[in-house]
Amino acid sequence: MTFSTQGERPPSHIPWPPLLFIAVIAGGRTLDHWLPAPWIPPGPAHLAGALLVALALANDVWCALTLRRHDTTILPHRAVTALVTDGPYRYSRNPIYISELALTLGLALLLRSPAMVLLIPALFFALTKLAIEPEERHLHEKFGKAFELFRARTPRWL
Repeated sequence: MTFSTQGERPPSHIPWPPLLFIAVIAGGRTLDHWLPAPWIPPGPAHLAGALLVALALANDVWCALTLRRHDTTILPHRAVTALVTDGPYRYSRNPIYISELALTLGLALLLRSPAMVLLIPALFFALTKLAIEPEERHLHEKFGKAFELFRARTPRWL
């Protein structure tokens, strides 16, 4: 289902999600270099990492196609033109951010990076404060009651 409206005020002027994702990867790899953990052999964790990366990327494609079908932006620092409530948005208000967290964990497992794993809670918190809460205010301003109904029936995460 789509509810459309016009307006150009974005939820943020900074594309926080990709910047946070890059910061966690770079920060984790830097910490791994300066504070090396015991060597972790590849194996089941490596396979789980590859599976998580594949699932996260597949979900991102599903999200992108759903947003495209509704002719609204995927960019987190742009104003939306539609409230999308179908596809992966039936299950979560933030399926792209779920993918981002899963992708980070998957990469951490593939790279055998304990520091990246330890930074995931910080990524979760930063995404909530810098991206999700401003986006929710933006959606409430643009779509009012329709967004409140969506918020009441669809969890923020899962």
